[in-house]
Amino acid sequence: MANSLPLPSSLIALRGVDPRLAEDLENAFLRLAMAGEALVWAQECLPDMIAADSVQDRLGFVVDRARALTEAPLVCAVRWTQSADRHAICIEAVAGDVSELPHPSAISSTVVGKVVEEQRPTWSDDAARESQYAESQSVQAYGLRSVACLPLGRRAALYLQDPDTPARFTLAHRAHLTALCTLAASVLDAPSKTPTQPAPPTIPGLVGDSPAMRTVARSIGAFAPLPWPALILGETGVGKELVARGLHALSPVAEAPFVAVNCGAIPSELAESTLFGHVRGAFTGADRKREGLVARAGGGTLFLDEVGELSPGVQVKLLRLLQEGVYEPVGGQAELTFRGRVVAATHRDLKAKGFREDLYYRLASCVLHVPPLRERASDIPQLAAVLLQRAVAELPGVPPLSLSGATLTVLRSRAWPGNVRELENSLRAAIGRGLVEGASTLEPRHFADALTSTSTDIPDELDLQTATERFQQQRVTAALTACQGNRTQAAAHLGVSRQWLHRLLHKWGPQDTWASAQPAGARP
Repeated sequence: MANSLPLPSSLIALRGVDPRLAEDLENAFLRLAMAGEALVWAQECLPDMIAADSVQDRLGFVVDRARALTEAPLVCAVRWTQSADRHAICIEAVAGDVSELPHPSAISSTVVGKVVEEQRPTWSDDAARESQYAESQSVQAYGLRSVACLPLGRRAALYLQDPDTPARFTLAHRAHLTALCTLAASVLDAPSKTPTQPAPPTIPGLVGDSPAMRTVARSIGAFAPLPWPALILGETGVGKELVARGLHALSPVAEAPFVAVNCGAIPSELAESTLFGHVRGAFTGADRKREGLVARAGGGTLFLDEVGELSPGVQVKLLRLLQEGVYEPVGGQAELTFRGRVVAATHRDLKAKGFREDLYYRLASCVLHVPPLRERASDIPQLAAVLLQRAVAELPGVPPLSLSGATLTVLRSRAWPGNVRELENSLRAAIGRGLVEGASTLEPRHFADALTSTSTDIPDELDLQTATERFQQQRVTAALTACQGNRTQAAAHLGVSRQWLHRLLHKWGPQDTWASAQPAGARP
């Protein structure tokens, strides 16, 4: 530590001349040395902080380092918002025993508000007995002793408290935390790097700002004005229809109909009639003329989800529609004109399935790849919040719910084989359990049944490296769930070091695509 550094001989000699001045200079020297040591420590943390995938991860990194340094019972990063008549504290990241995490109201708004507004740290050795906190309801109600709060950028703060131990935070702690938060603030508040490409357009309903989703948004913006067919590729549950609706919404025919159909859900014997319509008497039971989905789409967009499920005969008629812009209803003789756009989607390899090659290339004039959720883990907090709000809105009389920091850690660590659809279903199941308990914040335990009920079978076609990493992902997710998102406990449960676990979680973020998409360790 800095206070163990040898004093300069000149300061020692000064003791005999002016003891008081020597003491003052010695204390100043030791504070300066301690600040320098703290700055070096904080700078060593900086590369890992910068490498974090999102602001949420960077806040989590700061919280983890502060917890390891001070061993305070509660360490968290909070977001402070204030308007003319109200203020709010939102917990963004937490370390320690998350099962005992207090409600945001237990965190002193007096302390946080002052630190954020003045951009200066505050320290208290015994807050409950200090006059400046005599009017702070949370400090008095919880009898807080040691409290520390430091600014983390313009609207966030690092908050530490120990309700039992006075004078928890030493001078060394204060120097190190100050250096860490000062550097972190510069990273958190730094403007984004000047993009080499224009900012992606805003797509209605599309949630996420990860590099993968920004690519999707740019592709939608580029392909939307084109009159050609489009093919959307992606796993089940990634939101291919949402991308198709984005193409339509930004197209010149946005005011025309958008007609969607899941080709896999249409009985094979009715597929042709469903798409192209039929005339009266075309087949048994056709007692009236019926307009097909192609006609309903008119000059708008016809979205064919799971297009690979269409039979060869229907594929022939679809090819003609794309090539010539004409079609005939079942049993009809007259050609009808289609002036709209066909957008198709599939989760399968159409070439391997035996799909018509000429139809495939006609559909693939514009190809969009929608990434699986595991390749855009940084989007999960925002996406989960939107899905949670949407689900709660469907339940009359249910108060707003939130997701704890521990829950977001668990959700981000999961591979999500069912993608966004699985995430949404898991949230709904967790809401049910949370309502039974009367909880206002969803914790990892509320997701336990939903996450363990999903099949974790590893496909036989995966290579050994990929299968091994998929297994690791499943085990890590299960451990984080069991340990309420506490990484230290999860690492101990898995029999590995916390640093090893942190490296794995960082590896599986959006900078390195998750193993089920390609061999382990491959770069996207």
